[in-house]
Amino acid sequence: MSLSKNEIKFVRSMQQKKFRDSEGLFVVEGVKMVSELISQDQYKVKSLYFTEDCGLDIPKNIEANSISKSDLERISGFKQPNQILALVEMGSKVQANFNEDGMILCLDEVKDPGNLGTIIRTADWFGMKQIICSLNTVDHFNPKVIQASMGSIFRINIIYEDLFKLAGRLKDEGFACLGADLNGENAFTYDYPVKTALFMGSESHGLSKELGNMITRISIPKFGKAESLNVGMAAGIIIAQYKRSSTL
Repeated sequence: MSLSKNEIKFVRSMQQKKFRDSEGLFVVEGVKMVSELISQDQYKVKSLYFTEDCGLDIPKNIEANSISKSDLERISGFKQPNQILALVEMGSKVQANFNEDGMILCLDEVKDPGNLGTIIRTADWFGMKQIICSLNTVDHFNPKVIQASMGSIFRINIIYEDLFKLAGRLKDEGFACLGADLNGENAFTYDYPVKTALFMGSESHGLSKELGNMITRISIPKFGKAESLNVGMAAGIIIAQYKRSSTL
């Protein structure tokens, strides 16, 4: 089929948050990512657009449209489109779950899509089921976040809340609230409680002052001369240390 100008414009508009929010849809691109998408049941696929060389076995209950490579280029957000694009329904918003065992990861003003995608992938690796983001953290339905997550976004609940209010609720629920900081207790020797909430800030600004007054600061020991760590890498190191200490 050939796409109309209005169809192309509509799909392209999903690259922008305001249109994603108004339509309740987001975009997933690429054979691997769409393969992950159709194998899960958290998100419902509204429609697929694919080229003949896609090679993916598409379920019959999904609306699928075979299109030309030139039309795929017109609707894709990639410089080099990857054979298939899906429009996906956001679904209803989920609530934070304070009853799950293990660490809760909270992100404060993480603005870089690649960083958020990496953190989602890391959380999935360690078996975490939810991430709570500040209201001004980058949208997790941003196509760059989705791509960087490598499919992990389909297995992690992402919740957006006021983290200052959340920290108070977490303390009431018996969680130790920890925050990564250059000047804090040694993260390698810290005695992590089972109920731990880890707050991570952006590389450029760190945690907000309001949150800083509500958390215990921990720091990854520095042995070399690097000025800082990527927030995704730092989160992975601390989560790994928490997991290690909880299995000893």
